[in-house]
Amino acid sequence: MFKLILIFFLLAQSLLYANPISDRQELMRDYNKLMRAANNLIRENEINDDLASIYEEIEEIIRVYPTLFPDDSFGGKSKASTDIIDNRELFNQIAKETENSAALAKLSAQEGEFENVMQFHQNLFGSCKSCHSRFKN
Repeated sequence: MFKLILIFFLLAQSLLYANPISDRQELMRDYNKLMRAANNLIRENEINDDLASIYEEIEEIIRVYPTLFPDDSFGGKSKASTDIIDNRELFNQIAKETENSAALAKLSAQEGEFENVMQFHQNLFGSCKSCHSRFKN
């Protein structure tokens, strides 16, 4: 139920405001806050449902995120590269891999599997660097 509400909210927000640049910047700020919260829990060895919830939120953000890059949303305040337009398939693939890492981190946290959480958490960081090196000006 929470997932559906979050998806509806994010999609409705992007449709109502029609400002994909600020929407994606806000989602990336949320993503960064969630990753910091996950880091803190991991540092304290708190591999539990709270951590799983964080990864679930990250999963939902990344599921919606690629939809916030319409072809007319580059330039101005955007640091996104127009390479996204030319390489949309690769961009979407990186987003899907990131979404999958978040889903697997969530499952690992629910199972209390510290080493798996660490692996998928590192994958999330790696996907940020990968995407930004390819698709950010």
